[in-house]
Amino acid sequence: MKHTAYGTRYSAFGLALLAFLAVFTSAPASDLESRVFEYDLKNGLHIIVYVDSSAPVVSTSAWYKVGSYDEPLGHTGLSHMLEHLTFKHTDIYKPGDFDRIVDSAGGNNNGFTSTYFTAYYEDFAKDRYEMAMKIEAARMGKCVFPDSEFESEHQVVSEERRLHDNYPAGELWEQFGATAQLVNPERNPTIGWSDDVRNFTVKAVRDWYTRHYNPANAVLVVSGDVRPEDVKAKAEEHFGKLKGTPVERRSYYDVEPKQNGERRITIRKRVRVPNLLIGYHVPGVRDSAWYAGEVAGGIIGGGETSRLYKKLVTELGLATGVWGGAGVSRDPSLFQVGVTPKAESLIPRIEQVVQSELDRAATELATERELQQVRNQVLAGQAFGRDNLFGMAYRLASNYILFGTWRQVTDYPEHINRVTAEQVRDYCRTYLTPENRTTGILVSAKESK
Repeated sequence: MKHTAYGTRYSAFGLALLAFLAVFTSAPASDLESRVFEYDLKNGLHIIVYVDSSAPVVSTSAWYKVGSYDEPLGHTGLSHMLEHLTFKHTDIYKPGDFDRIVDSAGGNNNGFTSTYFTAYYEDFAKDRYEMAMKIEAARMGKCVFPDSEFESEHQVVSEERRLHDNYPAGELWEQFGATAQLVNPERNPTIGWSDDVRNFTVKAVRDWYTRHYNPANAVLVVSGDVRPEDVKAKAEEHFGKLKGTPVERRSYYDVEPKQNGERRITIRKRVRVPNLLIGYHVPGVRDSAWYAGEVAGGIIGGGETSRLYKKLVTELGLATGVWGGAGVSRDPSLFQVGVTPKAESLIPRIEQVVQSELDRAATELATERELQQVRNQVLAGQAFGRDNLFGMAYRLASNYILFGTWRQVTDYPEHINRVTAEQVRDYCRTYLTPENRTTGILVSAKESK
């Protein structure tokens, strides 16, 4: 089965999806406004349509406001387990039908689970996109979970968890996240902790589906060569009869206790390449300081022009790679610095250099050239913002779920442009301090005699 891409973490612990959010649309705001349409069905389903007639294709995606953030202890990974099973069986579709239908029509489909949402999509030629509506309507309200099918898919997910356990860098990420954040559910891996995965039950999956998979807890995005009025009519036809039940999402904004001293972990595995992770508690997207963190991340660790790259890789030759920045999190989360040292023995020196550069950022103002480089990075990313229809759908849906409006797509560059050197300095001075630091190290295990 080709569908799932588990464990994508839309938070400080997973910057892969941050790249999606950082690549914003290249068109002026007024142009995007003319291409995006919004509708709400009576059952609560929110619909976003993005019109792009540059090619006769359409990407249709359904987004559910449920992910690892919503899972209680003892049930971590349940959203990912459910994602697997929703490709199996509905009232009219049998196992394998989804992929067979998509493949026979020359389309493409996939699904993934993240911290804040679970999503599914199908790409078709424009004259076939209604097939995606039928598939997603069935997935939204008509899935069934026979005991016999649960066990086989449970074994698949358990094997994914086992492979993850044998991936040293993955263990570093998990242990680092759980050390840095003691309470906030962002500390939990999207695939779930091993014991929870092992003890999944079909009843828990059914209950999770019944609670979260309904129109009032979902967003439908149709992106491509379509007419908005046709999309609205087709959505009403296929989704309108489903019952919508609003789901109140619990907020964990203030639950994390203040950190008053550095935390450190060391993971020893059979690895040839060591890894270093350093994190600091910082505000999430509901705090205006988050934008200063975005600019700080670009200056400190955003590519080969960043301070840390030039210092650690180019000038001192201590590392082969460096990155840094804050994640996209609704709650206070982490500003992270990741380094690939050339040798394990260099790690203490690298830690000193990193903190020295952060201390400098907390006392010296960034230059206008550095600020402009970050702005240029945003603008450069914009040039690729419409290259992929699902990528555009991703930006619209994720911004809607995380920020409450898809217009964050167009607002983001202006927010970045307004960040001052003083705000960047104050951000670094307030948050990137040794007592607020968590350090994780992955090094080679010493063989026992």
